Amino acid sequence: MAAVELKKVSDEAFSIKGVLMMHTVMSILNELSNCLDTQTDISIDFSEVENSDSAAVALIIAWLAKAKQQNIKVHLLHLPQQILDIAKASDLLEILPINQ
Repeated sequence: MAAVELKKVSDEAFSIKGVLMMHTVMSILNELSNCLDTQTDISIDFSEVENSDSAAVALIIAWLAKAKQQNIKVHLLHLPQQILDIAKASDLLEILPINQ
């Protein structure tokens, strides 16, 4: 089975590597939340995501909700086209904090 990894690059920067699909997203769902302490701004780099499905969009929405509860601004970097297409089809593209 393909895997996914959330890597803490710095206190404010994270990267995701691997496959973001229904069978992998649960393994990192709470990892980001557990890393958030006093940050007011974080970035998540998706440039190393190899494949994704709608579960990736659900994961991002869950992370955004958690960040909002903690007053943390999130920047999504290098989202794969698959995620962008799903977000667009779901009318979610406009609410995602995308920085390409």
